[in-house]
Amino acid sequence: MLDLLLKNGLICDGTAASPFVGDAAIQNGRIVELAPSICADSAETLDVSGLVVAPAFIDMHSHSDAWFMADGRCEAKLYQGVATEIVGQCGSSCFPRSVSQMTKVRRAAEEGKLSKMEAYQAGTFEKLLRKRGPEDGMSTNLVQLVGHNAIRRGVVGLVKRPAWEDEIRLSKYLLQQAFEQGCWGMSLGLGYLPGLFADTHELEELIRLCYIYDQLVTVHMRDEGDRVFEALDEMIDLARRTHAHIHIAHLKLGAKSVWGRAEALYEKLLRAREEGLELTADVYPYPACSTGLSSRLPDWALDGGTDHACRLLAARGREHDEILELFREKYPAREDGDRFYIIGTGGVCPEVDGKTVGQLSEEWGLPVPETMIETLLRTRCQEDCIIFNMDEGDVEWLLRQPGIAIGSDASCRPFDPAMSDGKPHPRTYGTFPRFLRLCREKGLCSLEQAVHRITQLPAENVGLKDRGVLKPGMVADVTVFDWAQIRETATYDDPFQKPVGVEHVIMNGKLALKNGRQTELRLGDYLRKPFVG
Repeated sequence: MLDLLLKNGLICDGTAASPFVGDAAIQNGRIVELAPSICADSAETLDVSGLVVAPAFIDMHSHSDAWFMADGRCEAKLYQGVATEIVGQCGSSCFPRSVSQMTKVRRAAEEGKLSKMEAYQAGTFEKLLRKRGPEDGMSTNLVQLVGHNAIRRGVVGLVKRPAWEDEIRLSKYLLQQAFEQGCWGMSLGLGYLPGLFADTHELEELIRLCYIYDQLVTVHMRDEGDRVFEALDEMIDLARRTHAHIHIAHLKLGAKSVWGRAEALYEKLLRAREEGLELTADVYPYPACSTGLSSRLPDWALDGGTDHACRLLAARGREHDEILELFREKYPAREDGDRFYIIGTGGVCPEVDGKTVGQLSEEWGLPVPETMIETLLRTRCQEDCIIFNMDEGDVEWLLRQPGIAIGSDASCRPFDPAMSDGKPHPRTYGTFPRFLRLCREKGLCSLEQAVHRITQLPAENVGLKDRGVLKPGMVADVTVFDWAQIRETATYDDPFQKPVGVEHVIMNGKLALKNGRQTELRLGDYLRKPFVG
């Protein structure tokens, strides 16, 4: 007897092949048959007439990491049809932490100054896995990358200098250790502390190790604005030197100076691929990013961390004046300030939450550049912002390209606003339904191509062999959705809204979402990559 039989659905198998109307049979957590009609006894049968039956969606770029510790329902992703997330992105992971770092964590935990999520930090990936208790259920699968920033923070610190050779050796040891314990690659966050201080030699050594062990490298590039072409050149050069698979995270043109050049940027990527280099990318379907104002500071101001930057700004000396001049050059007008929407400060400065820098400029009676500095000081560089820094036409053009995967760049938060610091980016709750809606309404690509780019393509990018495609023998991770109705409802003003059109999500052959409502089952887990030494 079958465990589950899906009847009369439009089977879209993830390969970009033409869909067909038929049935899907599931037994023992696997797909056992796909056919126009299957006549067999089943413990449960669902009539999915008029709905698309696809592989469960894979989020190519996620920041869920330890969010399941706050709420194991993982609502933000599951209600979008996502069953698997690639985490540990932008150089950030919960491990490895140095002995001194973990000592601080333990002390903070003993004093009750640490959240459960923060306490989840660990010295190694193996220790992180052991920290999970039976009560820590999770509703999506996590594919873990190890963050280069996490390694560098522990080995080198937050200082602006090249890594010494013995530090590079230790970094390589920690990286290999993570691979041996089941990680799927390394992420670079070259726009964030302390990865922005890493030079070519350090990166080449670590990326070459990834190539040796057949591990993916994802990268938040050094620049996604004025110098995005130069930043991509750096990654192409490193791919050429190391032969590694380098994946560009959230590819974008995040400055007015480069708006309208999406085709030129993508052609640069394609030319590198024609050369034989393994370069891939993902995007998200929104014209706004989400990061902190501190990411707009020059790297020398961050030498020693954000606390050092705050001291420089507070001193009102030469360094303060140089930063102010930089902001005057880049953000001179009210409209520039209104592009920065502050969504949360972790309780440090709640009076700025929910306001734009432009609004604060008017409220404080300061020009926009001075307001940016004042905001950094009042929030102690702890603010999160939504920054409207992209052109809609560029975003749409990139969304049309068949070789680009889709990633949310967001976490698996609950829908309850009380459990979130401020208002997260609507991509948290709407990325995949929005992408599918735009494909349907604007003809960005066909149904089968759209499904391919959120299933098989990300699975191939990271090396998942048993997910991303519907065929006999594959893990029965399946999303059933209404192609005619699927859409996001989350907005910038009210992001905590469920999408429309995702009817069922099946994980390991069991229903995690049924008739648009989450079940009690927590079917997710860490997926570990077999290590081949």
